[in-house]
Amino acid sequence: MEQLQFQRVPELVARFEGLADMQVALRLTERQRLEELEEARGRLQQLRDAWQDEESKWIQIQNTAAAKTLLLGRTRMAALNLFQLVCQHKRQPPALDIEDTEGQLEQVKLFILDRSSMLTSFRRAQASLDPAGKLR
Repeated sequence: MEQLQFQRVPELVARFEGLADMQVALRLTERQRLEELEEARGRLQQLRDAWQDEESKWIQIQNTAAAKTLLLGRTRMAALNLFQLVCQHKRQPPALDIEDTEGQLEQVKLFILDRSSMLTSFRRAQASLDPAGKLR
């Protein structure tokens, strides 16, 4: 019987050592998995940050596009108003499509050039008169 107990102690010690080795191996694996988890969390945070940056850029692009669209609309409305004033001054109905901004601006430009030419001619005529209003 004593020999049986003696044989069981080495088996018990061997079993204990095996379990201790297994515990060391499991702790090492746990540390490795925790490191991998932290790396994965870091990558996830980077992806989230990148996504937020992209979303912020997209919102900025949309806001810029909205602002430029509004500016374009105001510019087109101003061109149409100038064109309509030119037509009223000439006592002519607007002959261009409401969407033809370039054509409207061209008509406004021609009107301004015509008026500028008239003013230049008037000033020359004024300069050629003496103070009494007679030609020099």
